[in-house]
Amino acid sequence: MARKDRDDEESTPFFTRISRWLMLLATIGLLWLGGGIAYVERVESIPAPAETKTDAIVVLTGGAARLATALRLLNENKADRLLVSGVAQTATKATLLQAVLPTMPDAAQASSNWQGIDLQLLFDCCVDLGFEADDTAGNAAETASWAAARGYRTIRLVTANYHMPRAQVEFGRYLSGMTIVPHPVRSDAMRVEDWWQRRAATVFLLGEYSKYLAALLRARLGTQLTATLEQKPQTVPVQPAAAPTQEKPTEEKPQ
Repeated sequence: MARKDRDDEESTPFFTRISRWLMLLATIGLLWLGGGIAYVERVESIPAPAETKTDAIVVLTGGAARLATALRLLNENKADRLLVSGVAQTATKATLLQAVLPTMPDAAQASSNWQGIDLQLLFDCCVDLGFEADDTAGNAAETASWAAARGYRTIRLVTANYHMPRAQVEFGRYLSGMTIVPHPVRSDAMRVEDWWQRRAATVFLLGEYSKYLAALLRARLGTQLTATLEQKPQTVPVQPAAAPTQEKPTEEKPQ
């Protein structure tokens, strides 16, 4: 039977086999593109952030608007402490302050005071910098360590709207059991409303969608591996029983 199948395959015209592969690749490509479009629609429809207070705020580096939003939330008492995750090794609180000032009105740029916030004082008292993360998974791992050390159970996550779905997957993987409140920030540099009309935006958003799929796959595989390990019975090695010691018979001496 196997010989017949092999003969049938060898007798199939070369171009027919190629066309089958091309059809398969085209189908996969269409499914990926359709998923990418649905992903962008999801980004556009992310609900408004909840107004509830959390134990802490975490902002992922990548844009001054994110940091400005996180500082405003901190000043509005939405949390007591802020972690800026993924900071460059050479960065300081002073350099971050200089980076965020251009996003604010002229008066704030001149005095470091914005909407009644003394930004320098806010940085000094209530902001921690995280230098360990190089990617989104690293942000989640860094946040998990930081939150565990302080006993935090609820986190408000601040990042760009297009990045939020992937960030939620990674944070859910590393901070299982904790409550994550998403707080997406609209990015003027990467508008999603007319993304298909701009090549750079199209490439960027579809690339972000691909990274999101990879994060989902990692999370799924990690969940399955954990479940498998938890279900595997723990075997305790059985020590071989020691051979019974036999007492040497004693000879009775004749009386």
